[in-house]
Amino acid sequence: MGGNAAALRPNSVPLRCGPWTGRAVLAVAWAAGAVALAQTAVGVVNAFTVESEFLNPDVEGSLFQLVTAAVTAAAGAAAAVHAYLFAARGRRFAVLAAILLYFAADDALVLHERLGEAVGEGLFGLEGHLAVRLWVVLLAPLLVAAVVLVISEARGAGAPLRGLLEAGVGALVAAVVVELAGAVTRDPSFVDRVSGKPETLRYLAEEALELGGWILIAGGLWVLTVARMEGDGAVSADARRP
Repeated sequence: MGGNAAALRPNSVPLRCGPWTGRAVLAVAWAAGAVALAQTAVGVVNAFTVESEFLNPDVEGSLFQLVTAAVTAAAGAAAAVHAYLFAARGRRFAVLAAILLYFAADDALVLHERLGEAVGEGLFGLEGHLAVRLWVVLLAPLLVAAVVLVISEARGAGAPLRGLLEAGVGALVAAVVVELAGAVTRDPSFVDRVSGKPETLRYLAEEALELGGWILIAGGLWVLTVARMEGDGAVSADARRP
């Protein structure tokens, strides 16, 4: 009942900022940093001691890969709830939810790496360390669409929430850039000359940026949804117009 009432609230009704939004944004930011640092610490210890695949953030199906998939699914769920509650923005949030939930399933089922390898090695004859990164090109339309949708919502939000969502997008974009650097650090000739330490540092940075970025976006989207439901004011009047 309350959700339907929120969905029917006129778009022109001004909202005043409540104190909880800033605290929620701060909590999400701290959580993202703490979890990313914890993952990195475990990854460093694991890389130089037990070398367990389950504790390696770069191994598909490992603990941290599953955590990243779960956080991405939480972001998709937030977008889906937002689409249901606010009809004026339903289409764009439904599209965002579909993209984010696909990304979550993709991470859990290791789809993009397999797709990149199949296309890169099978069609173009690329070496494995290059072929596996072809997913960036293949999924570029979905990546760009997700970035545009999140940034468009961030621009209509108040400063703390806008910064949170933009930081999340920035971290994910940085993760993609670091991922592409693996084309060099995983090159067998490079590893022979320099050893594998640069690659270890690269994937630890990439996975930390990815997990932290998804936590920021998931948390930001849930805060945005609750703010609109409660008329918190974290969202400007312009952002509530269709």
